[in-house]
Amino acid sequence: MVKPLSQRITDSRLLLGNPYAYLDDIGGFSALPDIRLVSADKIAASRLKLQDPYAHLDEFGDFSAALPTPGSAVRNVGAQSVGRFASLLQNKRKHGRLAYADIESQAIQLQRMMWQERMDIWPSGAPSNPIDMLDPAVAFQLLGFDYEIAEGLGQYFIDGQHVEVAGLIDDSSMEIRISRKFPKVVQNFTAAHELGHALLHDARGLHRDRPLDGSSLPQDPIETEANKFASYFLMPAKLVKQHFERLFGTAYFVLDEDTRFALSRGGFLNLTKCQTTRDLSRVLASVENYNGVRFPSLGSLFQVSTETMAIRLEELGLLPV
Repeated sequence: MVKPLSQRITDSRLLLGNPYAYLDDIGGFSALPDIRLVSADKIAASRLKLQDPYAHLDEFGDFSAALPTPGSAVRNVGAQSVGRFASLLQNKRKHGRLAYADIESQAIQLQRMMWQERMDIWPSGAPSNPIDMLDPAVAFQLLGFDYEIAEGLGQYFIDGQHVEVAGLIDDSSMEIRISRKFPKVVQNFTAAHELGHALLHDARGLHRDRPLDGSSLPQDPIETEANKFASYFLMPAKLVKQHFERLFGTAYFVLDEDTRFALSRGGFLNLTKCQTTRDLSRVLASVENYNGVRFPSLGSLFQVSTETMAIRLEELGLLPV
């Protein structure tokens, strides 16, 4: 017996983890919400209502009330495009370690290809904001992987404790699974980390990863390389610098009397405990108001954790070390 339409929509919303999934124009359930343009004055209320602290600036230059669901942008990617992107898998290094510059170069190459072929990847309209193209799920599908957000991936025993599996990649079967059990920023960074493994490392068979947000440095050099790739892919130097300067009016932020006032204007921040470089970088990664102007934080714009964005700001030399 066919379920009523209302029940099918409810089931779809539960499956997608998206309360705004709806019936699209081809008769399927879309994971993208209807466009909801929310003014800057209403963004806080929107986040509280939707329980989504990562509401972000959408391609229309306004605030979106929910994050895009990973992978939802890709529909019927042509075999020719997949073939061109799959060629990137031939650049894996089988022995020795990779220099960070080489890892960043591979991330840039993937980003450039996605930008150049954006009209084929998003035939109904490519995102006007380049940040929205930095979706690991889209990249995996272009590389020919079967990508899935799973309800759970089980546990494995490591370092004397049971750890919930957050990401799973199998090169031999070209499959990638990301657990839905973790916050969006963890899912996003974990997926980008697995993307690093796929492009950098010649490892056949199953590989499991714990939850990752880029805030810690793994002991295993291979895991460090995958983390670096994730950072370069999700937070490209050029885009981060552009948005940093747009929000703070400078390419190099120094905490002085004027900038303290701009950060604390309206009583939003108490900077008395801002004593170290990391303290300041965390503030700049998470602040949503500067000199009386409200905006989504850099962390939410790039869909990464505050700590991860803070580390990236320091790497890019945007504030005193």
